[in-house]
Amino acid sequence: MAKPRAHDPEQLSFSYFFPTGQTDHVWSAEAARSTPALGRTVFTQMAQAAEEAGFDSVFIADTWSGHQRAAERAGHQSPKFHAPLLAMALFAVTEHLGVITTMHTSHHQPAHVARMGATLDAYSEGRWGWNVVTGFGDPEARLFGRDTLAAHDDRYAMAAEFVDLVKQLWTQDDPIDAQGRWYRAQGRIKAPRPVQQPHPLLVSAGASPAGLAFAAEHCDQLVVAGNTVEKIQSVDDRLDKILAAQGRAGEVTTAPFTITIVREGQGQAEEEYERLVQSLDVEATMELAADILGGVESIRSLFTEQGHAEAARAWGSGQGILKLFGTAEQVAQQLVTLKAETTTANVLINFPLWNPQEVLGFRSVLDHLRDAGVWVPPAERSYSW
Repeated sequence: MAKPRAHDPEQLSFSYFFPTGQTDHVWSAEAARSTPALGRTVFTQMAQAAEEAGFDSVFIADTWSGHQRAAERAGHQSPKFHAPLLAMALFAVTEHLGVITTMHTSHHQPAHVARMGATLDAYSEGRWGWNVVTGFGDPEARLFGRDTLAAHDDRYAMAAEFVDLVKQLWTQDDPIDAQGRWYRAQGRIKAPRPVQQPHPLLVSAGASPAGLAFAAEHCDQLVVAGNTVEKIQSVDDRLDKILAAQGRAGEVTTAPFTITIVREGQGQAEEEYERLVQSLDVEATMELAADILGGVESIRSLFTEQGHAEAARAWGSGQGILKLFGTAEQVAQQLVTLKAETTTANVLINFPLWNPQEVLGFRSVLDHLRDAGVWVPPAERSYSW
């Protein structure tokens, strides 16, 4: 049965940034020691805690290459369970929770993603979203038999053609005959087709000129890295101009990354963060930042005035990301302000010290937001975004 996608522009939705390693965004040795070991039981517990707390969805980041050995040994961004396979497990143990999975256009053919995505969306009854990623670094390219990835802007042009083909395979009942510059496809994929209409949620995270142009034409949400409301506004402004020129004004909203710590007492959340930063894993940070700062233009631009070592430490301690620290009421007020001053529709919530109880504790924030009229539990509506 078809499930039209809808979103109330007056409402916020929340994606829990699902753990893809013992740490995310703050590469702290203390965080790695204090978080649960990843596996079937904890994945199930975390997804069910997110649903019980009231999260609209979880967001699963993913990369392929395991060349970052110091980070891998310490549990920073490792292990990463393959996102679409993990999504199926999470759908099986939840009822309302959406799951947004990363899949790379550079490492698949359109028919691969079209069929995997259709299966995920149909199986979940319309709860799947695709985080469209073009590829991440030459070590990934070499895994797939290539010396290097295509040039940055070419990757987005390829992704545009890729996504267009996927949408055709999802929506056309008759066989297609597509002969593009980079991809060709003839025929049709087997049923099922996606349940969401006109297609599943599409998300991307590139804020470079090519990345913004891609998001404006092909996606529904743009994930944004910025450590102040003003920086998120600046991305909004750039995106809005492109959308207006394309005749899609208001059709793509932003989804800021956040680091979130909620505590009962005044100043306790800030103290928790400072304690974590004191145990920053420098070796792993330098290794991971070499890839991220070297390969992601929008993130590198956040630290243009800093040297590499300083920028690496800043990114590894989460200084490039919006921080939501405080009591439940204080964090809720920060989110109300974010909603009022930006086009934010979805917020990516990352807990540096994650566990089921930490996730469940976010419900107190959501209760304040419900009272403020900017959030409704996903169980009370028919969509997950």
